[in-house]
Amino acid sequence: MQIVNDTISFLKTLSFVDVVFFFAVLALMLLIIILIYFIRENRFEDNNITYTFKDLDNKNNKEDNSELINLKEITEALENAEPSTINLNKYEEEQEEKAIISYDELLKKRNDFALNYSEEESYDEGLTVKKVDLDNLVNKDIIVKPEIKVSIISYDKEEAFLEALKQLQQKLN
Repeated sequence: MQIVNDTISFLKTLSFVDVVFFFAVLALMLLIIILIYFIRENRFEDNNITYTFKDLDNKNNKEDNSELINLKEITEALENAEPSTINLNKYEEEQEEKAIISYDELLKKRNDFALNYSEEESYDEGLTVKKVDLDNLVNKDIIVKPEIKVSIISYDKEEAFLEALKQLQQKLN
């Protein structure tokens, strides 16, 4: 009974600031305990220095593996797929007829040039990255250097041509 009386008298002597300070210390202790709990629930990897949740890590690994499998299947299906015919509407048919080169001609056109690579880097899993040298495209069969022909007309011919254009413009107006 004496302990209860002493405790009550002690609490009566506390001021408002002391009570606030007491509850603030209790709240900080509670936050520290929660922080320690979260740290224990996380997995620490020494090499990568990353924190991951155990449950999320397991779920992500399963999802990543299934996504990789799906991507491989899709890639193989696209590589093995044969091109299908395209159904054109009236506007597209009209544009195809008016085109300088049709889509069919474009597909049949043969590429006469090969690519030269300036750099080549190999990475893990057989991945090779090549830098294309656009300045040195080479003909597969024959290396042809284009000839540049510049035709220059004389000043008199240019003046006569300009005079003919003016006369034509006057006749059209």
